[in-house]
Amino acid sequence: MGTLRPVMALTMVAALLLGAAQPAAAQPAAGTVTITSGKPRPVMYLGQVYAIHTVEAAGGTGPYRLSVVSGSLPPGMLVVGTSLGGAPTTPGTYPFTLRMTDQNDLFDEQSATIEVREQKVAITSGKPRPVMYLGRVYAIHTVEAAGGTGPYRLSVVSGSLPPGMLVVGTSLGGAPTTPGTYPFTLRMTDQKNRFDEQDAIVVVAVAATAFTSGEPPAATVGKPYSFRFTADGDSDIAFAVAAGALPGGLTLDEEGKLSGTPSKAGTFAFTVAAKGYSTSATKQVSLTVAARTPGTPTAPPTGSTPTPTAPAATPTPSDPAATPSESSLPATPQPTASPSTVGGAWLPITGPGSPLVLLLLSVVAFSVGGILLVLAYNRRRRFTAPE
Repeated sequence: MGTLRPVMALTMVAALLLGAAQPAAAQPAAGTVTITSGKPRPVMYLGQVYAIHTVEAAGGTGPYRLSVVSGSLPPGMLVVGTSLGGAPTTPGTYPFTLRMTDQNDLFDEQSATIEVREQKVAITSGKPRPVMYLGRVYAIHTVEAAGGTGPYRLSVVSGSLPPGMLVVGTSLGGAPTTPGTYPFTLRMTDQKNRFDEQDAIVVVAVAATAFTSGEPPAATVGKPYSFRFTADGDSDIAFAVAAGALPGGLTLDEEGKLSGTPSKAGTFAFTVAAKGYSTSATKQVSLTVAARTPGTPTAPPTGSTPTPTAPAATPTPSDPAATPSESSLPATPQPTASPSTVGGAWLPITGPGSPLVLLLLSVVAFSVGGILLVLAYNRRRRFTAPE
């Protein structure tokens, strides 16, 4: 036991010495620099000035300095302090590596790529109206675009506008003076001479309104009806009844729709006029409205029909009850039936005074009943033989 204790003590000392001799775990070097900001935007457009991108870092000892250690920034951009700025001047793809270095030359690096694209101009508005009419002044058609750098300018690069029309700024205007078909190409150009083009065709016609719809079909009384008149050859065409009268229940709106529910049979002649911006046309119409077929349901009337009530029964006085030997009995008043409704000289049994009347009638009936009972009793005594 005495020998074991020194051995244990030596073992513990050796273990402590061996533990102290083990290499320490790897720890980050004091003052390491780390870039903490995101990368520059990956896509930029030619000639556009971008907000400054500032590179941020943590650790190390400030102040920091920023540099490009491989690759290159797009032409037109440069490093200022710890930021990137400028406006790209040359399209292309530019990979590079940024290095952030502290006062003790500790640093961190960040790889990035910027693609510089050409800014494109795009016409966003629709084409001019395809049909115009001779001599009419049309509202200005404005051509709109997006992208590029304003202001824009509009031009015709092929074909020609109809005579009487011209380009003003970024719009087309005027009044066509010569019939025909005119194809042309519009070009919208920005300040940097970037552009977009749009092809269009304008047909200039002599205005001449003409109906394009056929004859309206026959109608039937009580059945919904609809037909549309159409016309072409001019702009802003509106329809109306110029002569005659429509069948009862039908109407014609400015769009040419004839609709409604006919209410009378027959043949109706009327004239429909189609009036355009500068010309008009008329059409003679004969519309037949057939009678309703028996058994065909019609629309129910809007009002309600009153329900007839049965006439009130006329009260009939009841016959007085017959009694034996009426000649020997004094005449007594007999109650009469009360009518259910009040009229003439009858006493009211309904209304505000009805309770009092009913009470009086009850008293009278009770009195008459008592009198009859007394008379019957006396009669029995009179005709009963003495014992």
